[in-house]
Amino acid sequence: MFDWNAPGATRRLLGIAFAAALIAGCSTAAIAQDSATSPSKLPRPDYDYDGIPIGSMMLKADVDVRLDYDSNIFLTSVDEADDFRLHINPSLSLTKEIGSGAITAEGHMGFRRHLSQVRENSTTYGASVNYAVSGMKAQNFNATVAVNRNIERRGDPETRAGPTDRPREINAFLAEAAYSRSSGRIRATFAVGTEKYNQLDPADDDRDLQVYRASLTVGYKLASSLDLFTQVYINRRDFRLPRDFNGVDRDQNTYGALFGVRREIGDRLYGKLGVGIFRTDPEGAAFLPPHTGLRLDGQVTWAPRDRTSFNFRISRGDVATVRSGASTRVDTVARLTIDQEIRHNLLGQVSISYVDLHYLGESHDSLKNVGGEARLEYLLDRRTSLFTSVEYQQRTARDPIDKYKEKVLTFGITRRF
Repeated sequence: MFDWNAPGATRRLLGIAFAAALIAGCSTAAIAQDSATSPSKLPRPDYDYDGIPIGSMMLKADVDVRLDYDSNIFLTSVDEADDFRLHINPSLSLTKEIGSGAITAEGHMGFRRHLSQVRENSTTYGASVNYAVSGMKAQNFNATVAVNRNIERRGDPETRAGPTDRPREINAFLAEAAYSRSSGRIRATFAVGTEKYNQLDPADDDRDLQVYRASLTVGYKLASSLDLFTQVYINRRDFRLPRDFNGVDRDQNTYGALFGVRREIGDRLYGKLGVGIFRTDPEGAAFLPPHTGLRLDGQVTWAPRDRTSFNFRISRGDVATVRSGASTRVDTVARLTIDQEIRHNLLGQVSISYVDLHYLGESHDSLKNVGGEARLEYLLDRRTSLFTSVEYQQRTARDPIDKYKEKVLTFGITRRF
């Protein structure tokens, strides 16, 4: 269920990012927020959209409309089929401040319509509620509940859908909460959460599962710009069926620990890196042997100028799988993103990504994705922006059925109300 949404340039930045990562770091439950800011997030008084006040609440509504050309709709290595797609994605959010906190309700829909391959048409929707409190006597609290109707991506490595099958629908539920408290130089964060995935196609019944997770992170501030931290966590994967279609019990617990540091150098360089181990403990140990592996979570942001930023992210960890012959899946993901404000109302972004999906057990398959994306956004005014992007993705694998190349060209408009 892992998805970074990972879709370039400047190779030497990878070396800079890696070197900085060695003196920086943190975990998913960060001890502090990133100090370096992407140019796209900087204030623009003439173009910032604040929303519509309704009494004590703030309403934001927008619709994203885009047309794209995809060179390989079904992501196959032979008999590639191209098509044009229209996407219409409206969203709505309502925020109310309550004392030192705020509650936000959000809803969204997604309509995808194809010109030729109409069986790929799909509709998605979802809603969430978030409550966040910060700055209350050195305490922070954040809780989210969300429900979504999703469509399985053609590039999902676990997919069983062929080119003649309609897109698979998935109902997803999320509930999570985190509480943190500071006392002197010490900060502790406790987080819990659960995710539930229901595959609506009967052919995927053995992929229905619920995930429970909990973590405790304790950080110690050595200096104003240097933190040390340690994190322990546990994940429980509970599949709905007692055995998958191959007769294997896929339920398992994963335990892990991370150790790392976070470092800021001035207001231009920020880094965090956590390194540790994880241990899988499958219930069907006769078929799925336990595994101990490297856990990694890091990020480096460098802003050489106010309008330029380089961001490098890397992660490694285990992911649920039902692939025949595989006991678990270990994903390694790396991404470099370069953001540039070309003009006060013209934003550019270039990114390159690498994803390695490695299956453990009898399978030993390995899928590798490399890709890149370039995007431009032109802000017409507070309510309207135009954007275009070009993207390339390639997957290599031992089995030809897992290989593909894809090119996507997109033109779109975002309208805020």
